[in-house]
Amino acid sequence: MSCDKVDASLLQDFLESTIDPLEKIFVENHLKICKECRRELSELKLLLYDLDDKSNYVIDIPTELETMRDDIIDSFLGKRKSPSKKIIEMQIETVKTTGKFIEFLPGAKQAPKILKQASKGLKRGVKKIIAK
Repeated sequence: MSCDKVDASLLQDFLESTIDPLEKIFVENHLKICKECRRELSELKLLLYDLDDKSNYVIDIPTELETMRDDIIDSFLGKRKSPSKKIIEMQIETVKTTGKFIEFLPGAKQAPKILKQASKGLKRGVKKIIAK
């Protein structure tokens, strides 16, 4: 963007409707006269449209992955259904359910980031249980 009157983050805030009312007026008036910023805003709209398209995030998880996960947990905790293993299984189901729920919330594009944080916490919890 070669226009030095409007910051690109201001255009993004304008597009996402998170802009202050005074700044919104400024951007609206600026867009009337600046072809470069209108082009930049159009590109941002296309980018947001692509990012909001949930079909881009659909990943087919192989069924073998759950078996592998169960085998790894069994190797650490043994074949018996220990209370620790039940807790781990409950946490896994909670993370899955949370992921499905988050898709319906405003700002769902943050879901991958939130799930990544949750999985880090889950991994730390498993390490603590194993250490005991």
